[in-house]
Amino acid sequence: MGWVTTLYVIIGTLSATIAGLYLGAWLVQMEAWSYLALAVLEASIVGVAGTELGMLRAQTPVDYATALRWFQVPIWSGFVALAGLVYLRLRPRFLVLGWLAVALRTLALAATFGSGPNLNYAALTGIERVILLGEPVAMAVGVPNPWMAVGQASLVLAMLFIIDGGISAWRRGEGARSLALASTLLVIVSIGTVQVVSVFWGFVRMPILITPLFLLLALVIGAELSLGLPRAARAERNLRLKDAALGLSEQRLSLAAEAADAGFWSLDARSKTTSATPKTRELFGLPPDGELALADFLKRVHPRDRAHLEQLVEAALGTNERYRAEFRVLDADGGIRWLASLGRGVDENDGTSRTLMEVSVDITARMDQLDSIYRQRTRLERLSRAETAAELSAALAHELNQPLGAILANAEAAQALLNGDPPDLDELREILRDIASADRRAAEVIRHLRTLVDRGEPQRESLRLDDAIARVLELLGNEIDDLGVRVDLSLSSGLPPVQADRILIEQVLVNLVDNACAAVAENPAGQRRVSVTARADAQGITVAVADNGCGLPDPQRVFDALYTTKPGGLGLGLAIVRSILTSHGGRVWAEPTLIGGATIAFSLPSGGAAS
Repeated sequence: MGWVTTLYVIIGTLSATIAGLYLGAWLVQMEAWSYLALAVLEASIVGVAGTELGMLRAQTPVDYATALRWFQVPIWSGFVALAGLVYLRLRPRFLVLGWLAVALRTLALAATFGSGPNLNYAALTGIERVILLGEPVAMAVGVPNPWMAVGQASLVLAMLFIIDGGISAWRRGEGARSLALASTLLVIVSIGTVQVVSVFWGFVRMPILITPLFLLLALVIGAELSLGLPRAARAERNLRLKDAALGLSEQRLSLAAEAADAGFWSLDARSKTTSATPKTRELFGLPPDGELALADFLKRVHPRDRAHLEQLVEAALGTNERYRAEFRVLDADGGIRWLASLGRGVDENDGTSRTLMEVSVDITARMDQLDSIYRQRTRLERLSRAETAAELSAALAHELNQPLGAILANAEAAQALLNGDPPDLDELREILRDIASADRRAAEVIRHLRTLVDRGEPQRESLRLDDAIARVLELLGNEIDDLGVRVDLSLSSGLPPVQADRILIEQVLVNLVDNACAAVAENPAGQRRVSVTARADAQGITVAVADNGCGLPDPQRVFDALYTTKPGGLGLGLAIVRSILTSHGGRVWAEPTLIGGATIAFSLPSGGAAS
């Protein structure tokens, strides 16, 4: 299997995974229609990748025509999902553009199954083959179908719809973020439009490659959705502040009761007479004067709470146990007030009678606040689960890059060895072991990242950082050798172990060493140096990865999500590093080196103490 085929399989698998994650996020938060639209777009990419791969590998014009006809089905669903996402995220003013674009794309889909062998060719006359990335792929030769103009017109309308969305978002004051999203979508759709027009009308001879553009669209929109994570963090901080305010409110209520700013009443078990302070009469909505009985108090209690409170009173009259109750009372105007009461039965001096004493305070404000906090917590939990799916999908896309790249490199090496006469079977076995190891590591990265996101805590075990550093350098040995990088180690002897998740900490080291090697790659041969140091101090263990590369333009921003200095980078690696280390009670920082380049260092508490 050539690596073009492998690339399409990887794209399809990744898109299917992300589609499942966003579908699950939508089922949790069904008002977030953007998640459903993105799930449909990712699912459409799976179909586009499969049918496009079928065209590239077609052996006859009939095979190509069949694949091209079914290619239009996921194109249609992806087009509709994209139009929905543009509407949900940019809110264009002229919705008729979007509706008309979808209508034309639907008409083009109908024409696909009713006009010629497919939408794009009225007749297919042959197949030509070209070499793409070392693998022969097919191109069609045929007579263009005039109905193709309908589908291409829908692409033009889609671009106008995106432009309108960007302008509308800018006028609403949503700033550069929405304008950047609209501009990126417009560029990607424009590239796709130019490609299909040039190829299908015969202006350019090249294979159709729409799948990578679709994947780029989905990644851009997914990244934009993941930017809601800081908002969830702020909401969580506000919730903690409100919880603290609630605790302070409860302390104030206790102080008010001690200062007698509460209602007090008593009940004589033998005579059934009651006495009550004016504050109590006010709390229960009773007349300011006159005799009272227990029935008068119970009559003011809400019917749903009355039986329970009466049981507590009767039980307290027979024992010396205290009771606490929170219940509702009905005001004279039909309103509801919440009261909290503390009561206890006490023996009189003669030992033959018992008196119930109870103190009550008004907790209506506290209950309203609890209700408000509960509603906010419920909304926050829904938002947190949805944002976690976005974060997990972005983290998986970044962290699986290295093991998947290793698998691909080893697979290409194995193909080259198979062409030998005779093939080197020992070397092939070694390569297959490396492929299996990389596959297992990818699976472990997925499992550990999901555990960290689901539980919020890593899977800790006793870990020696010097051993972890050695394993990572062995894992990256081929890449380091290929780049000609010299790695200097300086590890203090007798480093104490830490309690940490081995896979996640090794992934941190992989990211840091890989970034350092990339930073020195442009240096002249023989001047590419990376150093890894580890030392222990009173706070724990500090590990530093330094290089003599191009340096960091802004060390304060390198840990921000989506900020990158590498061409083609996602800007997620160091953000994930910081998240992992924070979950372990550690910290990470960046600083320039004295000889040029940069140093990324992190510290972990020794002995497993996590802050």
